[in-house]
Amino acid sequence: MATSSAAALPAGAPEEAPQPRRTSTPLFVSALLARTWLWFIAGCVVVTLLPMLLGWRPYVVQSGSMTPRIDVGDVVLASPESDPAALLGRVTVFDDPEKNGLVKTHRVITLNDDGTMVTKGDANPTPDTATITIDDVRGLGRLLVSFVGLPMIWVQTGQWLFFGLFVLSILIAAWLVGRDKDGDEDDEPTDPDDGDKVVPLPQRLSAGGSSQIAASSPPADPGRGGRMQRVLRGTVVAVVCAFALGIPTTSAAFAATTRNNANSWSVPNWNYTTLVNAFGPFLYWKLDDTSGATAADTSGNGRTGTYTNSNQYTRNVVGALTSETPNRAVTSTSANACIYSSSGVAGVAAPQQMTSIVWFRTSSTNGGKLLGFEAPRTGVASPGNNGGTYDRHLYMDGQGRVWFGVYNGGYYTISSGTGLNNNAWHMAAATMGPAGMALYIDGVLVDTDPNTTGEATTGWWRAGCGNLSGWGTYWGGNNNPGTDTNTTANRGFLGSLDEVTVETSVLSASEIYTLYLAR
Repeated sequence: MATSSAAALPAGAPEEAPQPRRTSTPLFVSALLARTWLWFIAGCVVVTLLPMLLGWRPYVVQSGSMTPRIDVGDVVLASPESDPAALLGRVTVFDDPEKNGLVKTHRVITLNDDGTMVTKGDANPTPDTATITIDDVRGLGRLLVSFVGLPMIWVQTGQWLFFGLFVLSILIAAWLVGRDKDGDEDDEPTDPDDGDKVVPLPQRLSAGGSSQIAASSPPADPGRGGRMQRVLRGTVVAVVCAFALGIPTTSAAFAATTRNNANSWSVPNWNYTTLVNAFGPFLYWKLDDTSGATAADTSGNGRTGTYTNSNQYTRNVVGALTSETPNRAVTSTSANACIYSSSGVAGVAAPQQMTSIVWFRTSSTNGGKLLGFEAPRTGVASPGNNGGTYDRHLYMDGQGRVWFGVYNGGYYTISSGTGLNNNAWHMAAATMGPAGMALYIDGVLVDTDPNTTGEATTGWWRAGCGNLSGWGTYWGGNNNPGTDTNTTANRGFLGSLDEVTVETSVLSASEIYTLYLAR
């Protein structure tokens, strides 16, 4: 009788369960990276296209005029905007008025009185030569998606190697995912019955023997390891993609400005400091000084200030300009603290056209002088006693209201109307010229007066202190200086000061608003 070489299983014995084929570690890691890459690409595309349902339109950046924040190959998503005021200081997409068919993505830096707008690339040293109108505007920059436009740039510029590598990476990633999926399918049990496996009843062992029933028991699920691997892969891919997409796909912060920290770039950047200096200030005390008695003049005119009682100032506190590094300010700890024009700075004629700007923060209810023009250079003198003069000043009353006061045979004052002693940074800007007096708080015009001139005198500028005797008529709250000019009434400001600027010209409303946006 012929016999088989294979060992026969006893009758009724259970068949051996098939062993799953497990995915190797290199294939698992490769497939994980491939899935992450594909999901990253898909996420960038979705983030770019989904806002189109809201009417936003994508624009691929093709030049480096807005670096480093917006680079070549980035996609700017812009929403329709018809209000020029909403565009001021923000990244705007518009048709280039000089080159038909060319679309630019630059920042609007000035609104002109005739309705036109001046634009500038953040990395460009000068503004664009041609102004634009609201009809040229395609949209206001809302969202920035980095890198996603690079393949289009590569095609347009003939960089076929980069484009080919990009396509190849997608094909390889898809192949790896396919290989890994095949491994997943092999991990599944081949028996269509996924229920608990029960060992069948054995045959009677002998005529006199007894029947024995084997205990029913579920064997290990051969597909469980594959399912766990898929869960693990899905979790890791989701986490990695969320992190990766969070890097290139972010709110563009298009109201902020860029800072170029790379040594290879020598062009100036559009930020608060460069914008102030572009206006040609008479003096500019940034108050970034960390020690010493000198307040540096960033205007380059050498009109430094001196910290009198400098030990009564806390230096290196966090300042008002969140867009700049370093961002420092000073805080006075005594009503006797003051920043005067330095002794080497000659007195000048009081300007008849001027803009004074100061950033401040306080919670004090005693008020005080923020910035003013005064004689003598130091100390406190009253007109009635020894010929002191003081006007063209920004000051705060006890209720936290900010005032701009000018003396012209009488007291001319305009105010913020509301208290600003809420321990938050605010920008106060005052102008005087042929159009009268104007006061701006945080870039917004709050009050005006038709008075066009101030007292003809010679003096110096000072910040954080000064005489206010006679200016108490409309003063609210504590520490009223009264209305008698024969007294001396120093009113030191207890709080933080930053970015003290004096211009001998009248800045326009749009220029002041642009300064505030550049903080």
